[in-house]
Amino acid sequence: MLGKSQVVDLTHAQKEVAPAGPVQERVRPEVAGDGERSGAVPRLPSAEDLVTHLHVPSSVVKGKPTVAQLPTRDLLVHAVVVDIAARVAQAADYRLTAEDLRTWERRYGRIPKGCVVLLYTGWARRWGNPDRYLNLDPQGVPRVPGISPGAAAFLVNERDIRGVGLDAWIVEVTPGVPGTEDGTRPLLYAGKWELVNLTNLDRLPAKGAKLVVAPLRLDAGSAPARVIAILP
Repeated sequence: MLGKSQVVDLTHAQKEVAPAGPVQERVRPEVAGDGERSGAVPRLPSAEDLVTHLHVPSSVVKGKPTVAQLPTRDLLVHAVVVDIAARVAQAADYRLTAEDLRTWERRYGRIPKGCVVLLYTGWARRWGNPDRYLNLDPQGVPRVPGISPGAAAFLVNERDIRGVGLDAWIVEVTPGVPGTEDGTRPLLYAGKWELVNLTNLDRLPAKGAKLVVAPLRLDAGSAPARVIAILP
């Protein structure tokens, strides 16, 4: 069926040491989203959240489809990979910018509508060390790579992507950093989904891969997922 295509598993095995620990005592509530627009009570990440995971808009907005309600076809997507690992090596909480995306496009072409944009940060190398993976500062704020509001707006308004993913445990902007939007989750509110805790993104080409996203069919806003890439 696949012919000579190479298949890469982007999923952390649960038998590995998951970066759990006393998460709920160490992370600020804003990290999980403000919860105000959906009426939900803000929730801190749990140990179960720190596995390869799919988050959909219904996790923050009432009335949106749950994971179980997503059309299966929506979980088969083209992927592009943006490599910011060198920048993250210099600043752990570096956030992808719109200019980073324009630079990628000048080299590889326009980001296709309806694709998933994967952010390779090198963060998966920290997976076996909970403290380094969470990377919380003394105030309990995660200093991890992610996506800036400007980059999120570019992807939503100018490229109409289906979702994003990365090899760290949180996508949205980091609370407490100047220029952020107070820890809200702009991509989810815009109807895009998020994949977190991916691995092996360094084995994917910048463009041309296809993803099979296979979450547990939970009637909820998020679910653990097996994510498989099929390379051209």
